[in-house]
Amino acid sequence: MTNRALHAVTRLREVARTRARLRALRPPPPTRGDVVAGVSVALVLIPQALAYADLAGVPPVHGLYAAAAAPIAAALAGSSPYLQTGPVALTSLLTFGALAPLAQAGTDRFASYAALLALLVGVARLALGLLRWGAVAYLMSLPVVTGFTAAAAILIVASQVPGMVGADSAALNPVVAAGEAVARPDAWSPAAILIGLVTIGIVVLGRRISAVFPWMLLATIAGLLLSSAGVVQVAGIGDIPAGLPAISLYLPWHAAPELALPALVIAV
Repeated sequence: MTNRALHAVTRLREVARTRARLRALRPPPPTRGDVVAGVSVALVLIPQALAYADLAGVPPVHGLYAAAAAPIAAALAGSSPYLQTGPVALTSLLTFGALAPLAQAGTDRFASYAALLALLVGVARLALGLLRWGAVAYLMSLPVVTGFTAAAAILIVASQVPGMVGADSAALNPVVAAGEAVARPDAWSPAAILIGLVTIGIVVLGRRISAVFPWMLLATIAGLLLSSAGVVQVAGIGDIPAGLPAISLYLPWHAAPELALPALVIAV
């Protein structure tokens, strides 16, 4: 076989391999289970994203932006059973803790700092991946991981206590805010406590009945029905702006050095 023929065969093999790779990247058609799972997750993610935005100190609509953009980007990049894309409670608490000294929560200025922090977290995670430093996590001892997980659970539970009893607190520390809310029973809202107990009961007891049924979705619908029907009167989050946000790079770049360390902590 001549060199020209060998070259032609090699090129054909490369084309075949490329077509095989492209065919493997083509997603399979969605099944009925995919549609049901997507709708269920979306219905639960909407109120969850609004709550996490409140935890982070940003306007509620930013939680919806994060809930929509992150899963789409993750789906295009690939899939992983170990990662949760979208807003999460611990990241929201860390964001609030990092930005509370810099701006007032709930303002546009606070949201701009949060956008810069999110960008820095993305850069840090990209750098960690390119440098293959993810293996550092395997060097952490079990007591360290257990302590971090337990502390995160305590912070998440404490952050929900004021909303659970319907008593607001101006304290920045979630544990202090929970203590202040519990210490003021005269400010408690029976309606908020009722919705909270019903939600917890459905989720906790429901999992003992069936581990595959979407109890979180049922709890969300139950809370919405109780509130919309006027059975209980609780404070709302207000109006949510319609449409998509305008893309802008007008961020407080001067604060990047100050946010570098919190971004690295959140990234890890």
